[in-house]
Amino acid sequence: MIRLFENKADCFGCGSCAAVCPAGAIAMTADEEGFSYPVIDAERCVDCGKCQAACPALSAPEGCAGRAFAVRAEEEALLRASTSGGAFSLLAEQILAQGGLVCGAVFDEKFRVRHVLSDDIAPMRKAKYVQSDMDGAYAAVAEALAAGRRVLFTGTPCQCDGMLRYFGEKPAGLLLAALVCRGVQSPGLWRDYVAYLEKGGPLQAYCFRDKRSCNDGHTVAFTVGGQERAMPMGRDAFCRIYLKCLALRPSCHRCPYTRWELPFDLTIGDFWGIEKTRPELADGKGTSLVIARTEAALKLLDAAGARAVVLESSREDAQQEALQTPAKETILRKLLFRDYARKGEDGCCDIPLILKKYGG
Repeated sequence: MIRLFENKADCFGCGSCAAVCPAGAIAMTADEEGFSYPVIDAERCVDCGKCQAACPALSAPEGCAGRAFAVRAEEEALLRASTSGGAFSLLAEQILAQGGLVCGAVFDEKFRVRHVLSDDIAPMRKAKYVQSDMDGAYAAVAEALAAGRRVLFTGTPCQCDGMLRYFGEKPAGLLLAALVCRGVQSPGLWRDYVAYLEKGGPLQAYCFRDKRSCNDGHTVAFTVGGQERAMPMGRDAFCRIYLKCLALRPSCHRCPYTRWELPFDLTIGDFWGIEKTRPELADGKGTSLVIARTEAALKLLDAAGARAVVLESSREDAQQEALQTPAKETILRKLLFRDYARKGEDGCCDIPLILKKYGG
């Protein structure tokens, strides 16, 4: 029987193997850390090798560097609703105007993070910082492309690579926009945290990057039982766990995508350090970094420029830590997931303990 990986750090959890399997022999199953991995049913596996061909972890990504731009939406409402400068929305709206669709990560009704294909991009805005469920996304994108519609797929670099390898060759009409990613947190830990918050009432809204304080989105805001709370990101214990990279997927600490040269149309993220080269944009409202690598991407960006400030930047001025080196793993990660594995009668971990020990 085919084996996809020996070490869990060698699996990105993108789900492309399960999506491409013609026998339905692969199921994405959560492990003791709350991350999903492919489990192969030996009786159903036909050893066709399609899962290995679709796995982005089995070969190093290639690509080109592209051109870097600072992007800032001119519409204040759009800027406030975005994580950084609104680049995702500006580009996505160009695809929608052409009758296309967008595939991105949203919170579902239970605040699980999952990828959906839609013409409603509002739920896709704002960072999620939790690994999203890709179940159904590959088939949905393939169906839309077969119907002649353009699709903009946005996700982590490994998810973009999974989508690319799912098709084998990049289909006409598909544009891939990779996020500048510092790693994804455990969906299991996030699920238990949501359950913890809901002891005070139903969770109605959650935002990792709220802009009310004009501090580049470094405010966390959530609403539980009709009561809203907002605090600086550095004072929120769950976000501090993320900022310290303590609950990331094992593969994030060996990420091969922390580089400029990638095989995707676009890379989108925060333009940290904009105050050094464009101080007029350093007002706390956010500025996007966009790296465009294809003609299709440059055309989208050019069209979006009618509603935005678009300034070309040098690679040196636009350099980001997450485009240089993976997040460092420490012993605290092992200790955190040891505590996470100890479940109570409700099936959840001791979130107050974890927040106190690791988010302090």
